[in-house]
Amino acid sequence: MALVSAGVLVTGLLIQVGSILVVFQMRSSSPGASSANTLNIGITFVTGMLVLARLLSVEGTLRPRPGGRPQVQVIPTSRSMGIVAHNTSVNACSRQPPRLLGVFAHPDDETLCAGGTLAKYASAGAEVIVISLTKGEAGQIRDASAATRGTLRAVREKELHAAGNELGLTETRCLDYPDGGLSAIDSQILLRLASELLSEIDPDVVITFGPDGFSGHTDHIAVGAAVTAACYEMRSPTSIRLFHCDRPRSRMLLRDRLAEWVVELSTRFKGTKDFVRALSVFSREATALGYAADFVNVEWFPSGSYLIEQGEAATMMHFLLSGHVEIRREGEDGRVRVVDRSGPGEFIGEAGIATGQPRNAHVVAVEDVTSLTFLASEPVPIGGRGEQAALLRTRSLPSGDRIDARVSTCIDVSDFVGHKIRATAAHRTQYPIDSRMFPDSILREMFGFEYFIQVLPERELHTSLLDE
Repeated sequence: MALVSAGVLVTGLLIQVGSILVVFQMRSSSPGASSANTLNIGITFVTGMLVLARLLSVEGTLRPRPGGRPQVQVIPTSRSMGIVAHNTSVNACSRQPPRLLGVFAHPDDETLCAGGTLAKYASAGAEVIVISLTKGEAGQIRDASAATRGTLRAVREKELHAAGNELGLTETRCLDYPDGGLSAIDSQILLRLASELLSEIDPDVVITFGPDGFSGHTDHIAVGAAVTAACYEMRSPTSIRLFHCDRPRSRMLLRDRLAEWVVELSTRFKGTKDFVRALSVFSREATALGYAADFVNVEWFPSGSYLIEQGEAATMMHFLLSGHVEIRREGEDGRVRVVDRSGPGEFIGEAGIATGQPRNAHVVAVEDVTSLTFLASEPVPIGGRGEQAALLRTRSLPSGDRIDARVSTCIDVSDFVGHKIRATAAHRTQYPIDSRMFPDSILREMFGFEYFIQVLPERELHTSLLDE
């Protein structure tokens, strides 16, 4: 503080001297070019001193990083989880607008891993650029009308651009490295590529995969390792802010939310063929990535078999994909009568899930039936030996969900879930869904927050075991 005050005092004196020199030179110089040059020199001197005074007098504010790179302001999250939520205001960054770069392996990675965050920052005015190292030619084709194996590369590149439009991104790129083969490429080649991209784009913030690849995909792991290594190489003097995407371990049961939704409807629900396909894809992907805690499986029931027995505990819910069933109620006298029939696109067993009551009827297949079944799954250890090891590596949130213990940043993207779902639907070869098919309340609960691990700048070590 003393140094700052002294600097301000000295600078003020220099400014006064500069001002006197300007006046003196203006009075004593003859008209013409020499007077104009002297005046310009004096003004330049005074301006320089004003800038110096500003730099010396500002205390407690964010200064540009070396090389002119801005810092991103952080504020405590409103959820009081002990992690931070980034302020998406472009005023939090000295370079206007700030620039975010997401580097991923496949088209659709950007949306699944960080779509809400990318949309939020883009909406706030940031430049947001996404690069996929492959064109996703080895991916599935879940809608035969959208692509063939021969056209998939070109189609998925277009899907990335369409998703980028839904998220409001500044730019999207698809490079042409082999899908499914990134882990076989020499790591130095990928490192040089990542370094070139960072030098070209000059981002303030970089988002990529962590060592787990978000989903364990080897392409993801290879990309994350290369980008992370390149950021470490460039951290001096640029100090890039690097974040790894992290997926949640949600305790929410999609089974329960769907049951509550269907029961509350004023009319009987019957999904279209598109809804049948969409729910099958959506539910399995969501649970596989940790956004819901269900065990979702496709089961086959031969004609004459029970899907549900009257009186049993309600633990499973069915969504019929094909075939028909009868709902049969058994009276106290042992007589059984048919009270209803259901077919493809209808839920079975949702009333017992929603109310917690035992089953009030049998459900019997009257022809071969295929069902998407929702069952509460047992917690799966994340590594080490058993559940205790998993607890040591995760932290619990007020919602009961668990996240990696290293997670530093939680972004509230609840207002941008629609952008994320529309971008997901834009990747139609992978997710043949209609963004309007599912209740907004369920989507917000599942995708309303995105989590990241800050890697760079590295956090300082504490020097005491006690707060000081």
